[in-house]
Amino acid sequence: MITSPPGSGTLEPGRLELGRLGRLTSWTLLALGPLWLLLAANDVVFNLSPARRALTAPVVVAVAVQHTRLIRRAVPGGLGGRGPLDGSAVVGGWWNVLLLAAAIAVWGDMADRPYTAIDWAMVPGAMAAALALSLPPQARWRLLAAVALVCAVLGETVAQWRQAHPDLLPGVPAVTGAAMVLFIAGVESVLVRLWRAVLEAEHVRGTTATLAVAEERMRFAADLHDLQGHRLQVITLKGELAERLIGRSDQEARAQVREITDLARAALEESRAVVHGYRRASLSTELANAAAVLEAAGIRTTVDGDAAHIPHQLQPAFAALVREGVTNILRHSRARHCRITVTASPGRARLLLRNDGAPARTAEPGSGLAGLQERFHAIGGCIRIATHPGGQFELAGHASRETPA
Repeated sequence: MITSPPGSGTLEPGRLELGRLGRLTSWTLLALGPLWLLLAANDVVFNLSPARRALTAPVVVAVAVQHTRLIRRAVPGGLGGRGPLDGSAVVGGWWNVLLLAAAIAVWGDMADRPYTAIDWAMVPGAMAAALALSLPPQARWRLLAAVALVCAVLGETVAQWRQAHPDLLPGVPAVTGAAMVLFIAGVESVLVRLWRAVLEAEHVRGTTATLAVAEERMRFAADLHDLQGHRLQVITLKGELAERLIGRSDQEARAQVREITDLARAALEESRAVVHGYRRASLSTELANAAAVLEAAGIRTTVDGDAAHIPHQLQPAFAALVREGVTNILRHSRARHCRITVTASPGRARLLLRNDGAPARTAEPGSGLAGLQERFHAIGGCIRIATHPGGQFELAGHASRETPA
């Protein structure tokens, strides 16, 4: 929550959590390959003849390895993956086609085994699913449909031709082959799509926060323009008038110059007041703006208390606290809830800003909070910063209600 010094290299909590989710998704997908092929490998080791074992074991191992390579490339931001859906993530070129054909052939040879056929259907399913993730959407579903159809036809044809198991119902090999291809592809596709949705949501959240800050800056610029536009126009007109009066009526020219000086001095003071917040909106307006900005960023915000109970001379400092707190929430937290509480007792005024989603480790206070501390010291108050377990962060300001204007 506390502003990090420039160049500190501290990883923002949003990026840290995103990296963890990426690694979790990647490892889950990478683990699926060996899991899909585990039962087939068990059949290779314990149930097949040496000749069949010599033909099928290399295919199972190769599919497991290539599944891992393809998944690494298909998952964006995970374990070094690029994740483009334009075919550039395909690893191995024609090697993938040959390996897919070998996996389908192995399935065809095992399709009539009544107890382990479903295990062998996972071999072409895993290969086709991983390869499909590296292709654009249209090509992906065409590939899966083609592989599912070939597995269905091949499995049923081999089972009916061999007639090695008369109790095997017609259509079971076809359904098994097609269903496993589509099932494995569906599971892996959902996981990758979920991860991409998280990436897009994080991008939208960051864009929303940036737009909220930009909107606040535009509001400040509009306030400054409204405040100074008229005065600068008057100064320009009086300067032109004084220029025409020089040599014709020096006394009137000097009067105009004096007025220009007074106007410029007043404009300078008002500019300083705007910068320091003394001519900014009231605390009530600042709270309303803060709630709107946070809600726009997807942060549920509650404001308790009446800002009108804060004395007028104290409101600029509390308004600055609200602005600084909102800025830190948008920049340095993954907040989902924020509560702003305004209280005023007979002797003291207090504003507490509390939010969740704070990082576990906070950096040293930045210039914004340091300036806020100085402002509260000037009015006989102080600010307090606290981080509680569970990512709860508090920024509070206290000041005396009797502080002179």
